[in-house]
Amino acid sequence: MTRWIIDNWGKDNELMVVFANTGKEREETLMFVDQCDKEFGFNVVWVEAITNPENRQGVKARIVNYETASRNGEPFEQMIAKHGIPNVRNANCTRELKAYCIRAYARSVGWKKSDYQTAIGIRIDEVDRVSNKFKEERLIYPLVSNIPTTKNDINKFWSEQSFDLQLMTYEGNCDLCFKKSFRKLMTLVNEKPNKINWWQRMEDKYGMFVPDGKKHNLNIKPPINFFRQNKSIQDIVDMAKNDFDPAVDESKYIPDYKVEQLWGNKLDSGDGCGDSESCEVF
Repeated sequence: MTRWIIDNWGKDNELMVVFANTGKEREETLMFVDQCDKEFGFNVVWVEAITNPENRQGVKARIVNYETASRNGEPFEQMIAKHGIPNVRNANCTRELKAYCIRAYARSVGWKKSDYQTAIGIRIDEVDRVSNKFKEERLIYPLVSNIPTTKNDINKFWSEQSFDLQLMTYEGNCDLCFKKSFRKLMTLVNEKPNKINWWQRMEDKYGMFVPDGKKHNLNIKPPINFFRQNKSIQDIVDMAKNDFDPAVDESKYIPDYKVEQLWGNKLDSGDGCGDSESCEVF
């Protein structure tokens, strides 16, 4: 999508390619962003959110690069310390660490929200993820409306490149993102048990914390955990000890493919980003 935008809209528009790092991106993702920048000439601006702990004080953006980017969840923990543990009902991590951070950077270089649009990499075959506030938020989806693109089209594109994102599709960019299905999470905690520690530490440290602005909400009852149905990371680990069908990689291009989509697997129910939150790399 980013290459298409630069090739097709670059002459008539001022473009800015931004990567917002949360500190919980996989190392493979950081390497991929850096390589895209070098191979495709994106001129990527790497930013990280600075969370002001004071109420009514918004996020600021600091500029980093591949070498200096946080890798131990530092921006993420700053956000949790103010806003509490995020989950599928309250995905404040995407809002604060990506959307607001990118907006803060845009403001810092003189861009007003009303003057620019933000392109999101949602595909035509996941159109249900398009935000119902896309007009209000000035979001555009080129892979839906301009160049309708499927997962298989994406896989074909990358099969023709000299490099690729070295991750299985079920791994994703954020190492144990709570938006993943139970099946993906269980697969990952079995394959990458070293990724568990940070999530466990956050739940231990902030699980009983309710921000002042949410204390009036009687539906919020600590402990607050990251995962669906308020399951903790330890719950996911325990679930993964049972027999289940592991998640599989879907990153290979299938020529002349025919795909039968299977619905109703409870382990994968609700998988993916919410309709107004999106965690695409660029």
